[in-house]
Amino acid sequence: MMAGKVVKRLGIPSVALLLMASVAPAHAESYSNLQSSGYKTSKLTRGASGSLGWYVSNGEKKFFCRMRATNAYLGKTGIVGFTSSGKQLSLDRKVYEQYAGGFDPSMPQLADLKAGRLNARSVGYCVPAK
Repeated sequence: MMAGKVVKRLGIPSVALLLMASVAPAHAESYSNLQSSGYKTSKLTRGASGSLGWYVSNGEKKFFCRMRATNAYLGKTGIVGFTSSGKQLSLDRKVYEQYAGGFDPSMPQLADLKAGRLNARSVGYCVPAK
């Protein structure tokens, strides 16, 4: 009877721990570590899952890094937003900056994202590519 209570109590935390561990991608690397190790970055593309991101490779190993950026400047007058599925939406820059408090120097240019000229803020985790 006592053993059943112990299993019930330990069972729930064990399941919670398992779920938390399964959320993080296996063998994930940071973009800044890969970049400092000499990996080259591709142009913006879609991965096998359909997510927007970049392939980062050193000739032997290849990783896919998901895009973390949610908005990007489009030249000097435009701005685009990205949905979770990767669609681009045109936004009114004047209205956006009015509510955001002005120009955001940390927001990347769309041309830089497309060309693979990135800073680590725009990139999420990187997982081994097939």
